[in-house]
Amino acid sequence: MKKAWSDVKSFVTISMTIGLIILLLVPNINPPNEIVALYCTSYGAIITYFFTRKDSEK
Repeated sequence: MKKAWSDVKSFVTISMTIGLIILLLVPNINPPNEIVALYCTSYGAIITYFFTRKDSEK
């Protein structure tokens, strides 16, 4: 788990997932539908980018 916080890909994935869970499951938070749509779209784009890009050969 400690490595996950030092790796950018893992940090962004974990933080965006925690944010999405909070946004969707906490009952007192009621943002506009446009904000939820923008967050979900950016979440999907970022996760897709990180998990489909090729690692450069060293």
